[in-house]
Order: sequence, then structure tokens, then C-alpha cells
Amino acid sequence: MASLVYTHLLLQLVLLISFFHFILAARRLASSAETQPLPFQYHNGPLLTGKISVNLVWYGKFKPTQRAIISDFIASLSTSTPTKSQPSVATWWKTTEKYYHLSNSKKASTLLLSMGAQIIDETYSLGKSLSNLQIEQLASKGAHKNAINVVLTSADVAVEGFCMSKCGTHGSSKAASVQGKSYKFAYIWVGNSETQCPGQCAWPFHQPIYGPQSPPLVAPNNDVGLDGMVINLASLLAGTTTNPFGNGYFQGPKDAPLEAASACPGVYGKGAYPGYAGELLVDPTTGASYNANGGNGRKYLLPALFDPSTKSCSTLLVLVISFFHFNLAARRLADSAETQQPLLFQYHNGALLSGKISINLIWYGKFKPTQRTIISDFIASLSTSTPTKAQPSVATWWKTTEKYYHLINSKKPSSLVLSMGTQIIDETYSLGKSLSNQHIEQLASKGAHKNAINVVLTSDDVVVEGFCMSKCGTHGSSKGASVQGKSYKFAYIWVGNSETQCPGQCAWPFHQPIYGPQSQPLVAPNNDVGLDGMVINLASLLAGTTTNPFGNGYFQGPKDAPLEAASACPGVYGKGASDF
Repeated sequence: MASLVYTHLLLQLVLLISFFHFILAARRLASSAETQPLPFQYHNGPLLTGKISVNLVWYGKFKPTQRAIISDFIASLSTSTPTKSQPSVATWWKTTEKYYHLSNSKKASTLLLSMGAQIIDETYSLGKSLSNLQIEQLASKGAHKNAINVVLTSADVAVEGFCMSKCGTHGSSKAASVQGKSYKFAYIWVGNSETQCPGQCAWPFHQPIYGPQSPPLVAPNNDVGLDGMVINLASLLAGTTTNPFGNGYFQGPKDAPLEAASACPGVYGKGAYPGYAGELLVDPTTGASYNANGGNGRKYLLPALFDPSTKSCSTLLVLVISFFHFNLAARRLADSAETQQPLLFQYHNGALLSGKISINLIWYGKFKPTQRTIISDFIASLSTSTPTKAQPSVATWWKTTEKYYHLINSKKPSSLVLSMGTQIIDETYSLGKSLSNQHIEQLASKGAHKNAINVVLTSDDVVVEGFCMSKCGTHGSSKGASVQGKSYKFAYIWVGNSETQCPGQCAWPFHQPIYGPQSQPLVAPNNDVGLDGMVINLASLLAGTTTNPFGNGYFQGPKDAPLEAASACPGVYGKGASDF
């Protein structure tokens, strides 16, 4: 019995994508990067200038030590109180001065940030679930003139859009009249993601929710949530000062701009590439990774800033990481890929689904008949008993899973035949519009418990625990009712329609991603971004369910966060695909 299997990326258009193809993709990016500088445009609006106080509005429970992490960072931005240890926070911040020189080269304006007032609201005066309007309301508690008001929400506070499409935001609002004159004031909001979405908003101090699962770095202040907040606050401060009112420096559309730091996502040191933060300093005592020294002996990890003079992303450890350096990083990755061992996939001696298995669909919420047909036709297409003449086909894609069965028992492999089962429609939202994981299991139990996979599909107006924060769907198993005196475990899947909640996360590439390069989305093949996204996630989970139905089949990595047959190949749909 084989215990290891080398995974092969069998796709519809090219049955085998080798690492060689990945190398070519990386090199194509590298070559184009040498000749295509990142366009960054000044839109003729004002930048923040003069002496600006940064006021902190603490909303929720924060320890004094946590507040000190942020306040020490703000104080470290000023060159009037320089840090002896280099590289420093103040050195990192000096890159923003170049924006001011470019906007007025003859008489460049200056900006001096300083620590302002701190307002503490530990009583959750507006509750624990805040709207964007309430964030603005909290921000207005700070000074309105010559100020940036920063709202910081604790780990137990939910904020509109938090973890779904953002980790923080910045904006401006019209303030009350000061000496007969009205001012616009700039504000920032950043949330503590430690308990809600650390893989999204506190990377690289937590494993990412998608992509390569490399070990997380040790946070320099020993607080994943707060060190993640520093990264996001640093990024938003750079964006706020250089694009405070939406008409300063940015790239792309005005309503979704890439700014001074957000134009360089995931870059913290030399050689950075998606999934790797770059070469960083490491504290020999704590093992923490950092790239900037701050006041009071603090260490921080700060994002790269876009340098408008060199049109490249600049980090502290190598003051300018040009696209040439990024090119070298891509090539190093490519070169290592040529000699890298194939991806190891381990069989954990558990059962795989075999025999004739019905796939039952439980539709929860409002779906049009045409939407239900998209899913049911996909399920029916998995079977080779009803082959599709046009190739490549769904059935051809699915045949890769047969190889897992051959490896378990090469002499007499088990077989699996999937077929369309029953469809159960619940348009009345019998359990409400906010479901827990237990509710999902309860809905899944409505289908047959023997020789079945029960698939729960929730509509776009249904909120599910963890949806958009850490998952787009999931699969599991549960003990079913007794059938002829015998109890069976049944497998189930849940997938949500992300169209109105997080399409950039769960319906990519049919929607622009929430982070990273903002390339044009693809046209959905069935003209329904939400449902076509659901097909992708359902396909991935079906492959995982059949080859690892009870948590002891085929997977890579930890059992509680496994990479399975499809999730081990995130974002790969055709020849030449890469994370770049």
C-alpha cells in the first residue's frame, strides 16, 4: 500500500503543469517587470502638510501594553526624536517626503507627525458591531484641525466589511466649524484581527488563509493582533498623508486606489514574493522578525512604500527594492523550483469514499431556477456514464481523483461513481439568515445518510460563521441516524454564494481580488459571478471530500488545516498560472 503520492496538477487545458511552466510564468513576469515601471499618478489634490497630530481613539478593551505598542510607533515616526538603532521607523517614513517634492519641486511642503491625544472608550458606547458611519462618528471625537484621528477597535468588535474586504480604511469628513471656518479632517480605522481573521489581516504573523502555508513569523512585540495592526496602520498612514481626500497620489480607480503602501502588498524585505515576506532581521533572543527599530527599544515590521522617484517598492533593509530585485527573487524561486522535490502528499490510512455515491443538494435561501441548474448540471457532468463530447470535459478533470484509489490498492483499486441525488429547497430561511457551523451540519443532515454527500448551498443574503473571514466553503462528516440497525458517518459540504459579501475572495478570478495585483476579472462562463464562484469552491471541496472524507485520507500539512487534492493548488486554473 502506497503511503505517499506526488501530486500532479491535472487541469482541463493541459493535463500536466510541471514546475517548468511555473518557472516560465515567473520569468515572464520578471522580464516584463524590468521594462514596465509601476504607473503612479498625482491627481492634483492637496497632501497633508505642516504639523499634524495623530490622535488615537481606542474602542473596546486594550491592555496598557497594547496601547504602548501603537503609541510608541506613532512617536517613532518623527525625526525630531530619532532612534539610534538603524534601520528605524523614521527612516522608513522619510520615503513619503518624496511625494511632497514631486508635487511642488520648487517649494516643497513639509509634514511633521506627532503623537496627539488618546481617547479611551472601554464601554463599547456604540455596541460591538459598528457600521462605517459609526467609525466616522468615533473618529470625530478627535481634533478636527491639523489632525489625523485613528480609530482602533478591539478583537471582539465587528466592523462593517472587516475581514470580508478590508483590514482597515482611511477617509475624510467635514468637521464642525472652527473660528468660522469649516475643515475636512482625515481619519483612519484599523481593527484587531487576532480572533477574527489573522490569516488575512495579521500575515505574516499568522498563516495565510490561502496559498503557501509557510510557518508564521514571530511577532516583534509578541502580540499577533497588535503587530498586525501596526502593519495596517503604517500602510494607511502613508495613504492618508499622500492621498487624504481622494485626489492625491494613487494608482487605479478612485474608489479602489492603490496608494503609497498598498501598491506594494506583502513586501517587507529584499527578495519578497507572494507568500514570502522577504529577508528580514531576526531578534536573536526572541526569534522575532522585524525591519525597523522604534522608540523605547521597540521593533516593528513595516510594509514597503512605493517610491515615486524610482517607480519601485522601497523597503528599509535594502532602501530600494527595484523591479530588478523582484525579478531576481522570481528567478531564484524559479531556479529552486527546477530542483525542488515534488509536493509530498501523505495517505493517513483512512477510508476514501467509494462505490455509488449520490450527491444531494440542500438549497438554503433564494436561488433562481437557472442558478440551481448551473450546479446540478456540473454534478451530472462529473460522471463518465454520461460523457460530454466536447473536450476538455468536467469528467476528464474528475478522473484525476481515480489515481488516489489506485495508490491505495494498485491490484484491486476501489472505484467511485458520483451521481445526482435529490434536491431539497428551503426558501423560507427556516434557521434564519445567520448560520453557525452547527446549523450547517443540521441542514446537511436533511439529505440521505448512506452512500451520499450532502451539499448545503447558501444564498448571497445568508451569513455563515467564518464565511469570508477564513473560508468560502467547507466539508466535514457527521454521524447519521441508524440505518437497518447500523450507524453511518455521512460526508457533507457547505458552499456560500459570495457575490454580495466577498466576491474578491471567494469568486476570483470572476471578480477583482481584494489584495494584490488588480488585473481585470474574467467573464464568468455562466454569466453569474456568484454561482460560477460556487462551482469552483464546490469542485475543490468535492475533490477533498472524496479523497479525505473523514480527516484521515489524503492530505498535506496539519489535520485541522489540511491541504487536499484541490486546495493544495490554489489559484491554478490553466497553463502558466502562478501566484504572481
